[in-house]
Amino acid sequence: MRSFFVYLFLACVCAFASDSMFGNSASARSLVLGEGSSTRGAASLTPMYAEMAVDSSYVLGPGDFLDLMLEDKYLSIQIYPDGSVAIEECGAVNVGGKTFGEAQKLILDLVAKRYKREYCFVQLAALKKFRVNAMGAVGLVGQHIVEPQTRLSLFIRSIGNPLPNANTQDVQVIRGKDTIHVDYTAMTTNGDFNNDIMLEQGDKVFIPFVPMGDNVSLMFPGYRTSVAYSPERTLADYFDLAGANRMHNYGYKAVCVREPDKEPRWITLADMKTTTVAPNTEVEFFVKELFVYIGGAVNYIGRYAYNPTWHAIDYIASGGVNTNTGSWDQVKVWRGEKPKAISVNVATDPILPGDYIEIPKSHYESFKDFTLFMASLLSVISSAFIIYVTYNK
Repeated sequence: MRSFFVYLFLACVCAFASDSMFGNSASARSLVLGEGSSTRGAASLTPMYAEMAVDSSYVLGPGDFLDLMLEDKYLSIQIYPDGSVAIEECGAVNVGGKTFGEAQKLILDLVAKRYKREYCFVQLAALKKFRVNAMGAVGLVGQHIVEPQTRLSLFIRSIGNPLPNANTQDVQVIRGKDTIHVDYTAMTTNGDFNNDIMLEQGDKVFIPFVPMGDNVSLMFPGYRTSVAYSPERTLADYFDLAGANRMHNYGYKAVCVREPDKEPRWITLADMKTTTVAPNTEVEFFVKELFVYIGGAVNYIGRYAYNPTWHAIDYIASGGVNTNTGSWDQVKVWRGEKPKAISVNVATDPILPGDYIEIPKSHYESFKDFTLFMASLLSVISSAFIIYVTYNK
């Protein structure tokens, strides 16, 4: 029984101390927020990552949050889908589509009916998220939720980047009745940041495909892409437009150009800056070592590293031929999966990887060989005749 009275006494002391130090719960709230209640929402307290300051020209819309200070009361209000905001004990006003500066005036005019205007304040608490449609040659087609102050380049990367057959020079941002044409390639390769626009609510992004039959295909190890054809572009331009500068450099040895209805030709990487091609051309970049084979009347028979700038005469000179032993005008090249001999001009005709260059002997060497053969043959015949006569005696 004594313990019960002790507990009861301690409980009374604690209750008295609580009332004396903090008062009731309403009084405690007034220490923090004043006498008015607070309706600040969690959304208004969520940090927002803004690229730049939002000024009074920002256009409000559904999803934006506003913070209001009404004398000693703090409110956090959201703009409803119809563009209106409702303020307790004051009414509602439509601010959708208004700039922040215009909305401030409308809200202050509304709350001035109950509060002193000089003690009222309106500010942005959180910017709205919105949806943007993405169509065309993109990785993820459809609607996507976009954070406020999102630029076009970030949005394109977030939806899986353009497809290999996308025409990134004409990205179209449809905004209301207007269409903004953006050269995404110039943005990514040349750093043209003026094209990197901010997306707005209601925007639609369309990336067109490269038209079939009007492109240039580029083939890299394990990857193939295409770029829209243009008569004035060089292979170096197509290389940049394909984004090859951002790919791993495997150490390309040579470039094979296959134009429609023409024989393949090989060029060096340096020649790409001055080489133009026809539509539907295939350009393949080789990383493996390529060789040309030399045989016949040369000092060093074997294989030589392929050089796209060399002709047959260069390989023959490397093999160590001279006019006494080899013939320049009868050089033949064996080419193809089932090699066939073709005659070439040693100074002008191109040599392809895998070719076998045959250098025949000169007439002098051929005559000398014939003479030696005949001398050997006569020597054998005379020896046989002598043996025959000797044994028949």
